[in-house]
Amino acid sequence: MQSTTTRAAGACNDFDFMLGRWHSRQRRLRARLQGCTDWEVFDAQTQAQRLPGGLVHFDTLVAETRRPGWVGMTLRCFHPATGRWSIHWLTNDGTGLDADSGRLAPPVVGGFHGDEGLFEGEDLLDGRPIRVRFTWRRQGPDRARWEQAFSADGGRSWELNWTMDFERLADQAVVLPLPPIEPQVLELRRYTLYPGQRETLVDLFDTHFVEPQEAQGMVVMGQFRDLDAPDRFVWLRGFADMATRAAALAGFYDGPVWQQHRQAANATMVDSDDVLLLRPAWPGAGLPLAGLRRAAGAVRMAPPQPVHIRLYPLRAPASAELLALCRAASQPPLEVGSGALTGWYVTEPAANNFPRLPVRQDLQVLVRVSSGPAAAGTGPLDALLAPWSAAPPLQHRLMPTARSALGHAPAGGCGPGV
Repeated sequence: MQSTTTRAAGACNDFDFMLGRWHSRQRRLRARLQGCTDWEVFDAQTQAQRLPGGLVHFDTLVAETRRPGWVGMTLRCFHPATGRWSIHWLTNDGTGLDADSGRLAPPVVGGFHGDEGLFEGEDLLDGRPIRVRFTWRRQGPDRARWEQAFSADGGRSWELNWTMDFERLADQAVVLPLPPIEPQVLELRRYTLYPGQRETLVDLFDTHFVEPQEAQGMVVMGQFRDLDAPDRFVWLRGFADMATRAAALAGFYDGPVWQQHRQAANATMVDSDDVLLLRPAWPGAGLPLAGLRRAAGAVRMAPPQPVHIRLYPLRAPASAELLALCRAASQPPLEVGSGALTGWYVTEPAANNFPRLPVRQDLQVLVRVSSGPAAAGTGPLDALLAPWSAAPPLQHRLMPTARSALGHAPAGGCGPGV
């Protein structure tokens, strides 16, 4: 189970999926808690932003076809100690403010469990006390639904009275490009975690550890849940060369972000030393990263594609004959926009130049990383490589996290782009 502190750290990004501009279809009862069945339907535009400091989200709702000049406003405030949100609704005609005191009306309070958020609070309707419920449903990166319901009997029964179905405007997909790095050195990192701790580490990683690493000169290529091992977390990061690796790792692990969160991250891990240092098996064999995009916030980029890592332990360092066989057996290069990617890697012969982070130097390997159609069966390839293999191949079937670059459709594919 997640600790309160760790849950709070991830929950501050709960509403990042709303950042940007949206169109919504609105359905609103003309009268509330009166047995009314007459719905008004109209369109609206929303723009959402996160205010400096990261603990407040603010958006505006404009519905010119319904009421020209009217503006609805939502103020969402995050409490870092509890991981809960307080949501205030205001309008430019005075709703949401007490006329005598000038104070904000009481908020609805709550949080998300998975992709559904539930928020409740007390209010007045025509002078009588009621209970108010907001429900948010995240429906991928470009759609969302909000519902409002009132209860006049303390929550025993509810009347749904307002719905908003949101669709992100086409030019507002909240995705970011990867750093312009063509990795010539790759770390394949496989962590064994304490039971039940993987989601804690995923939240920490996606929230705190991606951009600060890349700011030091590396690229976080992908982070994954192992589909066959519930307590395994796998990720890949790349570097331009070995010298860049040493400097980038020192910058991150001596920096403020890791110092702040390392205790929480390390507390999830039984073992973090199963690390392979790799390089592309031949010029151009590495995964093509150009065109890949990463979600800017904790939003599920749909549809995710499993990533497959096939690891071949070798009797000796990969020979030219072996690599020529791999090249001949590989599929022809596929366009990035198809969502199909394949990369081939072998053990990096240089010594580990950042000894604070151990790597396995007892193993020579050939590694195939693939996603999309390129991840198809490898039986014939296994047979071809058998003479060079020291042990049966090891397969990882991986599901990308929300902010993984690998495993989500690149720009130009079927997923969101820019």
